[in-house]
Amino acid sequence: MKPKLNINESFICKIWEGGAEYYSGLVADNGEDIEIVDYGTRNYDSGPDYKNAKVKIGGKVYSGDVEIHRDFKNWAEHDHPKDRKYNSVVLHVVLWDSDINTPPKLRIKRELPTVILSNFLNQSIHDVWQDIISKPSDKFLLPCSDVSHLAPDDVVTNWFSKLSIERLKIKTERIKHRLEEISNKSESASAGPQKKSLWEQVLYEFVFEALGYSKNKEQMMRLAENLPLRKLRSILSGEEQDLIEVQSALFGSAGLLFDVRCKDGYIDKIKENWKDFEGRLSAQRQNRNDWNFFRLRPQNFPTIRIAYGSQFILELIKGELLKSIILIFGTDDFKIQGAVKRLSKLFYPVADEYWNTHYDFGKSSKAVSKLLGTQRISDIIINVIIPLVYLYSKIFKDQHIKENVLGLYRNLKINPENSILRVIEKQVLKNRNIEITTPEMEQAAIQLYNFYCTRGRCDECEIGKRVFKNTGYEYRLIYY
Repeated sequence: MKPKLNINESFICKIWEGGAEYYSGLVADNGEDIEIVDYGTRNYDSGPDYKNAKVKIGGKVYSGDVEIHRDFKNWAEHDHPKDRKYNSVVLHVVLWDSDINTPPKLRIKRELPTVILSNFLNQSIHDVWQDIISKPSDKFLLPCSDVSHLAPDDVVTNWFSKLSIERLKIKTERIKHRLEEISNKSESASAGPQKKSLWEQVLYEFVFEALGYSKNKEQMMRLAENLPLRKLRSILSGEEQDLIEVQSALFGSAGLLFDVRCKDGYIDKIKENWKDFEGRLSAQRQNRNDWNFFRLRPQNFPTIRIAYGSQFILELIKGELLKSIILIFGTDDFKIQGAVKRLSKLFYPVADEYWNTHYDFGKSSKAVSKLLGTQRISDIIINVIIPLVYLYSKIFKDQHIKENVLGLYRNLKINPENSILRVIEKQVLKNRNIEITTPEMEQAAIQLYNFYCTRGRCDECEIGKRVFKNTGYEYRLIYY
C-alpha cells in the first residue's frame, strides 16, 4: 500500500541533504551539469533555505545560497524576485516541474538555474518518502504532539490492540497473496495452498526480503523469486559441496560476480560453479549496481546477507525447517520463552570459513563476525514467522496453533529500539503507564505511524478523533 504523499519543503530538504542516496546525475533546466560540492547549512530563519553552499554549474564552482521549493512556479508566488535576501542564491531546487516554468529571476535581474529533483531520483518518490519517514529526526512532530495526552489511556490501549491486528493481517495477506500466486503458476496439477513446497518457497522469499533490510529488501526478494528452491535442489551434488554450490548460484544470479577481478581459492571456485550453473538454472540475472552498499555497515552488506541465506536455504531443503517451525507452535506444552529459544536456534548461523572474515569479495574484515545477529533473528520471527504461522493456522483451521502464535505476539517480552518507536513513545505514550515491550505493541506503534500519522489520517485514528474533536485543527506533518 503506497502512502498518500503530503510533501512540504522541509521534506524536500531531506531529499536534498540525502544526496547520492536519493538522486544522481543532476542537470539544470538550462542543460548545464550540476555537481554539489557543499550542500550548505540549513537556514530556519527568513531567506534562502541553505546558506553558504558550493555548487559546480557547467564546470564552474559558485558559492552562495540554495532555495528549495515544491515546484517551479513557487519562486514567483513567494515574491522572491523582489526580495534582496535572495540575491546570493546560486541554485533553485524544486521537486516537481509545473506549467509555469519561466526561469526564476533575482532582484538584481540575474537568472537562476533550476534543478527538478524528481527527474533524477534513484528510486520512486514513494520509496524515498518511505525511507525518510522511517528515520524521523528528534525534531519530527506528529500532528497531535501537543494534544495527544488528552486521549484517555483506555482509548489508547484499545486502539493499539486494534492496530496490532490490523498490521498482522496486512503482513498475513501479503504472504497469502504470494502463496496463491505461486500456486497458480505451479506446473503441478496438485499444487494448492496446502502444498508443502509452496509454503517453503514463500518462507524462503519473505526471509530473504527481511535479510535485505530497507536498502536491499526488493533485491533480495527478487533473487529468491528468480532462484526458486526447486532449481536450487537440482544443482546440489553432495554433502560437502552443497553450501558453496548454493552460494555460487545465489551470487551469480545476483550479478555480484560480474567484474570481480580479485582472485583467491573461494572466488575461483564459485566462479567455476556459476559458469556451470548459469545455463542449467535459466535464472534471470540481476546486476551488481542493483544492490545498495552505500551508507551500509559492512555486516549489513548484501554479500553477507546472501552468504547467510545460503545456510538458511540448506536448512529449508535438507533440514525440514518449515516442519520444525510449525511443530514448535503445535506442541501441547507451548511456552513462549522456550518457543523463542527453539525458533532462534533454527535460524542461528554456523561458521563460514570465508564470510566470517570477509564482507565483500576479496575484502577481509578485521574481526571475525557472525553472519546474522540475534536482533535480526528476532526481527525475522516477528515480521515473517508470526504472520506466516498465523496464516497457516487459518488455512488449516488449527485453533491451537492460532492461539499459540497470538500468545507469542501479545506476550513475548522484547526491547525494540528505533526512531519511529521513539517518536510514538515521546509524543503519544509519554506519562502513560503504557510501554512498547511486546511485538504486539511494537507493530501497533509502527502501524499508527506509517498508516495514520504520516498520511494525515487523524480523522480515522481513535486518538485523533478524541483530541481534535471540533477543534478545526489542520492536520499536517512537520519535518525538520
